[in-house]
Amino acid sequence: MPDPVLRTPARTFLWWARLSTRARTALAAGAAALILAGAGAWWLHHDIYATQMTASRGRAWTQARAVAAEFTRIQARDRETTSDIIDLWPVAIIGPNGPFASWLPEAFPDAARALPPAPASAQPGWGTFVPVHFGTPAPSCRQNPSHTTSGQPVIDCLSKASALAGKTLDMAATVIEIRTPRAPSPSAAPAGRYTVYVAVTRTEAAQAADALIPALAGAVPLAALIVALSAWVATTRALRPIEAIRTRLATVDQPGAGTRVPVPAAEDEITRLARTTNDTLDLLDAHAHRQRRFIADAAHELRSPVTGLRATLEVALTHPRRSSALTNSLQAANRLQHLVEDLLTLARLDNTPTPPRTTTRVNLTGLVQELFLEIPHTQPEATAHLTLHAPDDPLDVPGDRDQLRRLLRNLLDNAARHASTQVTVTLDPRPGWVECTVHNDGDPIPEADRERIFERFTRLDEARTRDTGGSGLGLAIARDIAHHHQGTLTATPTSQNAAFLLRLPSCAGLSNLLT
Repeated sequence: MPDPVLRTPARTFLWWARLSTRARTALAAGAAALILAGAGAWWLHHDIYATQMTASRGRAWTQARAVAAEFTRIQARDRETTSDIIDLWPVAIIGPNGPFASWLPEAFPDAARALPPAPASAQPGWGTFVPVHFGTPAPSCRQNPSHTTSGQPVIDCLSKASALAGKTLDMAATVIEIRTPRAPSPSAAPAGRYTVYVAVTRTEAAQAADALIPALAGAVPLAALIVALSAWVATTRALRPIEAIRTRLATVDQPGAGTRVPVPAAEDEITRLARTTNDTLDLLDAHAHRQRRFIADAAHELRSPVTGLRATLEVALTHPRRSSALTNSLQAANRLQHLVEDLLTLARLDNTPTPPRTTTRVNLTGLVQELFLEIPHTQPEATAHLTLHAPDDPLDVPGDRDQLRRLLRNLLDNAARHASTQVTVTLDPRPGWVECTVHNDGDPIPEADRERIFERFTRLDEARTRDTGGSGLGLAIARDIAHHHQGTLTATPTSQNAAFLLRLPSCAGLSNLLT
């Protein structure tokens, strides 16, 4: 039983694989837009909050300087008048005798004791920020609203302390010097150095940043939806050429119908796909045309030997004493056998990949020598003299030995059939290649027929009879074998006689071609 844990990822993403390309693209684009827009919204919220906090720090420092300036006034040295100032803001004043009496030191005595006085080197206008943690308000901080000496209502201590409780805030600090006046008031603050602290509250910054949350909460999903819809539309338009290609291919009911897919004007992957598809259809049409022609020619070529064999057999049955009838039947059976072998060879070549990646070394010189010994037995009617010109060292080529043997045999049979007195084979090594020239002293090949003779079932006018002209497949098979070995076979232009040039890559040359 398979492990269910190993199947979990496949089950998880099975729904994704079943979605269409449009849906996957739209979902991916929407998810990416949602992440990016969410990150942008968070950054905007954070930036606005940081900007407002910077402004709050500036305002707190300005308030600290304003409180310090008001505190230095002669009329502000009275404790009752000073209390009106410090009761309105979260202010702490640290004097020579400790914190100045106000609601902030009363509510958070530990925080007030943690506030350090200004350093002795601090000059007028000195300022800094000190982080302070405000814990739980002291029990002495009660909910008892009051009024200032000028009649302004003052929020009770507990209400003011609740805005700071449990938070760590920066305190803007500045320093002032208080001198003893000529006529000091009994309730005036003592002379000395005072450090004024004003808390940097986060309320305004939080309110300004949180005011964007409703707008961002609606804008982020809307932006993701717009991007997803845009991706859906763009993908649909991009897939239209592919759908047109699919629709056109669906109408191809058989190879050779001449159907082609539309090629978009844009130079992109879809255009290259359409061109490749049309090239493939061209190949299919060419193969279909060759197959139909091959079938028609094969049916025509097989009909004659089969009919002749039937006729000779009927004569043999009617006149059993005539031995020539059996001889003719054997000859017709041999021609039929050769034709069937040629047809099977062509069928195998058509279904063999090109080129065969083989590392077998074949001695081309040895093959020619073997065939020279066989031709007098396989073609006793041929009287041409066979001559081989080759280097002393054997010439090796990579490939299939049986196929190369068939190639050379077809060339030599053709040369022996058309030669008058002489057939010459010349093997010549070239850089990366081995050239084999098969020359006979028969009639030259007309220029118009130098390519046509390599077509299947093609016989020249002087070789139309099946008794002497062969099946018309020998040269076609030879060229196909040469091409399968990445070589070439051509009829060499000559003013007299006939010659065929076979070029095959050598072992070193084939390795260079494959790399």
